[in-house]
Amino acid sequence: MILLEINNRIIEETLSLKFESASNGNKPEAVEVTFADFDGVLYHISNPGGDKTKVMVSISLSQYKEFADIHYFVGKLLLNRVYGNFLVSPEAGYNVSLLFDLDNVPASKDEVIHQAGMLKRNCFASVFEKYFKFQEEGREGEKRAVIHYRDDETMYLEAKKDRVTVVFSTVFKDDDDVVIGKVFMQEFKEGRRASHTAPQVLFSHREPPLELKDTDAAVGDNIGYITFVLFPRHTNANARDNTINLIHTFRDYLHYHIKCSKAYIHTRMRAKTSDFLKVLNRARPDAEKKEMKTISGKTFAAR
Repeated sequence: MILLEINNRIIEETLSLKFESASNGNKPEAVEVTFADFDGVLYHISNPGGDKTKVMVSISLSQYKEFADIHYFVGKLLLNRVYGNFLVSPEAGYNVSLLFDLDNVPASKDEVIHQAGMLKRNCFASVFEKYFKFQEEGREGEKRAVIHYRDDETMYLEAKKDRVTVVFSTVFKDDDDVVIGKVFMQEFKEGRRASHTAPQVLFSHREPPLELKDTDAAVGDNIGYITFVLFPRHTNANARDNTINLIHTFRDYLHYHIKCSKAYIHTRMRAKTSDFLKVLNRARPDAEKKEMKTISGKTFAAR
């Protein structure tokens, strides 16, 4: 199966071109790009104040206020740790902004470009790091994090002494999405037999899991809940970055593969239908041809 990229390639390619051009002494050109990513995320790359030597990368997340309410200091510390002086006051209408000076290209430009492409991931990472830290310190009873990462879908995080539980709610738009989704989740359960280090994965349809029994979690025929049980081997300092990389894109990963599976099934069905039509056409018996004449005396063959 394909793993979705956790970085944004448009940001990386744009900054690469800008840094490369500046390093070669070329005259900077204007940039004005607005584009979207998964989960309603919006990016904007521009020259603030029309200054072509400055490039600003901004991100807007619909769930950023919830991030700020839950992990304000943790989030600020993480973003400051990663971006340092590149982090500036957010552009109007956006939540986080990075500013790069083309007259002063950083020595470690490849790493700077890579981290700029990871901006969305790093905004999500702070809430995971906070609850991983709770588990590491053995703190239990902390308030559960509730993140509405899409308009109709929610992510829940809860830390206990020996584990961190992450629950995604997701909406299946079509009935066949539910069927294919269940097949995928069964494969994840089977995968734990092959690797004892894999996290436990649970799937519930229509009803929320027991962890969310007394909450306002949505119920319905098109609602599914995916629960990941992360143990210390997944949340320790050496493994947590990889865990965050994989788990924060899981919802998009699941629906991407559901769509790919449906496209593959439809392609096979169309090909099989075409084959059946060819067989039927070849099997049709030729009727005896009868010669007929028009009123003008011309002849033609009719079946």
